[in-house]
Amino acid sequence: MKLDKIFQILVPKDKKFYPLFQQASQNVVTAAVLLSEMVRKSHNGEREEYVAKIKILEHLGDDYTKTLLKELNKAFITPFDREDILDLANRLDGVIDLINTTSKRIVLYNLKEIPSEFIELSDLILTCTKEIDSIFNGLKDVHSLLKYKDSCQLIIDIEGQSDDINHQYLSKIFHEETNGVELIKKKDILASLEKAIDRCEDVADVILTIIIKNA
Repeated sequence: MKLDKIFQILVPKDKKFYPLFQQASQNVVTAAVLLSEMVRKSHNGEREEYVAKIKILEHLGDDYTKTLLKELNKAFITPFDREDILDLANRLDGVIDLINTTSKRIVLYNLKEIPSEFIELSDLILTCTKEIDSIFNGLKDVHSLLKYKDSCQLIIDIEGQSDDINHQYLSKIFHEETNGVELIKKKDILASLEKAIDRCEDVADVILTIIIKNA
């Protein structure tokens, strides 16, 4: 049997990885949309409905990650480096985990009013996840990922922007919030929002690594 025929047999079908990544990234976008809508609700009862929906998506994300790792363990030849597939799966799962954490904290702490900074950060998370979804839809053609370099840079820039929002809001609440309990609540929610954007940047960093390796 010719060598090219052997590789055609050994190389895993696209269905083993690409559709799973696409489904996982779309799932994260859906969760980010719900979070962006949730932080605009003024009553905790309304917010609870969003938490329930996001929790379902978070569990679905876990399933996608487990399936990806299962396929990775079974595959003899992978479309790109194993460690990059592993990193992408885990970092993306981290994004939806933190979206879920944020939504739960907002309801648990029963904030009477959502700060505008939280709305802004939620919208930035949504922008990042949409960029990630666009990139993941192009993973099938790994050698053409260079065209997504601008998307990666946008996510990195957003992470820097979120740092500024984070620092400014921390300064604000430390100066203006007189209730210690409320300060802790807001600080916790702010932290989970910021970490979600950090995980988006991690995804972008892995993509840039893949671009370099396959240039």
